[in-house]
Amino acid sequence: MATDKDKNKDKNKSKDKDNAKDKGRYTCDPDPGNVNDSGSVYQPQGPPTFEKVWLMFQASDKKWQETERFLKEKSLETERLMKEQSRETDKRFKETERLVRNLSQNIGGLNNTVGEVAEEYFLRALEKFAEVAGVKIQRVGKLYGQTKELQREYDVVLFGQNALIAVEVKHKLEEKDVITYCEKSLPALKQLFPEYAAYKVIGGVAGMTARKGAVKLAIEKGLLVFTQSGQKVVQLNPEGFKPREF
Repeated sequence: MATDKDKNKDKNKSKDKDNAKDKGRYTCDPDPGNVNDSGSVYQPQGPPTFEKVWLMFQASDKKWQETERFLKEKSLETERLMKEQSRETDKRFKETERLVRNLSQNIGGLNNTVGEVAEEYFLRALEKFAEVAGVKIQRVGKLYGQTKELQREYDVVLFGQNALIAVEVKHKLEEKDVITYCEKSLPALKQLFPEYAAYKVIGGVAGMTARKGAVKLAIEKGLLVFTQSGQKVVQLNPEGFKPREF
């Protein structure tokens, strides 16, 4: 027959078993529907309702509107900066263009001035020549002629009786100057000035400085060549040179 002591042992064993069962019954939060942490990613269980979906949609729409507003502000700011940069670039380009234009005008004006000085120098110097290439000089001047097809200026012209010497003046005489003058300007002289059709026309070139190639070419083409030497003008044609008649 079981004693009271044995009965108490059996009761304690039964309680321990029940406690063990209770301990194994929960493997997580015993109240999963009662989460109060709003920052947690954990969401309450249960099927979605219209109200829940509508609230989620409103929250997403609000975030999208905020994002859209932010992007629009950034876009407007970027557009404003680009317009400012474009205006600044355009301003700098116009200023550069103005400087280049002024520089070109100054250089062009300087070239014209240098050319005019050279022309005046040879005009005054050749006035002192009594005879050039067998032509007795009566007067010295310029010629300018123009038609519908032609326009030419002859810088220095030495006039003699039934003969004239037309001289092209350059500050620096180059080969291209010789070619242009010999092939275009001199052949057009009598066409522009019919009153000199019966004259013997001799061509000449002059330069404050002259390339050796230009001097050689001019002599080969039968032109008189003049240049500056110290305080006077000298003729560079060799002794016995016979100029070409145009």
